[in-house]
Amino acid sequence: MVNIIKTEFYKMKRYSVIWIGVATMLTVVLLSRFMATASDGVSHTLINFSSSVIWNNLVLIYPATITLIAGYIIDRERTDDTLKNILTIPVSFRKMLIGKLITVGCMAIALSVIEFVFTIIVFFVSGFPGFSASGAVQVLLQMIGINLISYIAVMPIIAFTAQRSGSFMAGVGFAFFYGFVGMMASGHGLRDLYPITAGLTLIGYQDGSSDPTGNVFLSIVPILFVLAVTFIIVSTARNREAKTVKKNKSGKVVHKRTRSTR
Repeated sequence: MVNIIKTEFYKMKRYSVIWIGVATMLTVVLLSRFMATASDGVSHTLINFSSSVIWNNLVLIYPATITLIAGYIIDRERTDDTLKNILTIPVSFRKMLIGKLITVGCMAIALSVIEFVFTIIVFFVSGFPGFSASGAVQVLLQMIGINLISYIAVMPIIAFTAQRSGSFMAGVGFAFFYGFVGMMASGHGLRDLYPITAGLTLIGYQDGSSDPTGNVFLSIVPILFVLAVTFIIVSTARNREAKTVKKNKSGKVVHKRTRSTR
């Protein structure tokens, strides 16, 4: 498994989709800055500004972005025609999928650090008050925590769509909707029960309007549920790529779905 993960990191250096992740991190920070400009009479400390970044990233961009990155690097094995070679050697589809999920989890941490760096740069350029080293460390840990939990929340989508060639874009669309619904769920007292927003309580997120503490136990339950669903999907994962074969004397082309038993 360690070798699989190392190999995935080498492959990721060639993928331009990673820059989409970086661009979205910058976009959400700039969006939060423009929103802060429209908030007259509000003092934007580092904690307040970073809270806006975390919220906008969570419900608008991040779930779809991380699903896009994961789906793309998995589907590249098919478009590059390397999946059949991987399955020929003693690497099952499930092991490959687990390796890629772990790799994308590491990418989620990297994107969190990038998001933090952009936040600090924009914070200082904007001349906002209230910076402290302890506050900066808190913001970094919050961003890593919420992005990892959000990634866990969309892992069932990634694991399910990874089994079918070209279906990851449908997963991206669903992940965007999934994240956007979190905005309404949080506003109706369901923040602790909705997988996307449950992490807000666990990281101690405060926006000045909703409950700053929440219920930690209730927040853990949906995360554990999502992990259980992911485990089931990965445990039964197969390569369900459709192959084209010719049948009958008429030469009709029939699409036959092939399921890997590994």
